[in-house]
Amino acid sequence: FCWLHVCCCHCLCLRQSHKKSALMSQFLNHWHRSIEDRIVDTSIMINKVEFNSPLVYRPIVGIEMVTKYLTAANEVLNNSHFRYTSEFEEENRACLVFETKIDNMEVTGIDLIEWNGEDKMTKLSVFIRPFSAITKVGEHMSKKLSEMA
Repeated sequence: FCWLHVCCCHCLCLRQSHKKSALMSQFLNHWHRSIEDRIVDTSIMINKVEFNSPLVYRPIVGIEMVTKYLTAANEVLNNSHFRYTSEFEEENRACLVFETKIDNMEVTGIDLIEWNGEDKMTKLSVFIRPFSAITKVGEHMSKKLSEMA
């Protein structure tokens, strides 16, 4: 995949690689390990972490509720087709573009992540396209959340 970062001269620099770079933040390295291991790691979240879902109007706040939603999303989206295609990183923020498939429907999305100086996630916003994919993800998420209740 390729990713952008702000280099020492405050310019955006494009890096392309299939491996994580030493320039990638400690937080993002941890995030990628969690995705690869298909787990939701609460150790990289603050207690009042905020999750903005494309399916829910209001932000979901708090480690317990965010973990519940991310666990369901991990099971729905993080399948054998899931991959990050590019990343844009600046200080304590990153935009990770992903692709996956659900029921043979192609899904493109963005994980917009913010973290603090202690490498703990403070905010995650997820965006998904096309609209038909949002509907499909919503159906699968509702089913997973019901199973978890």
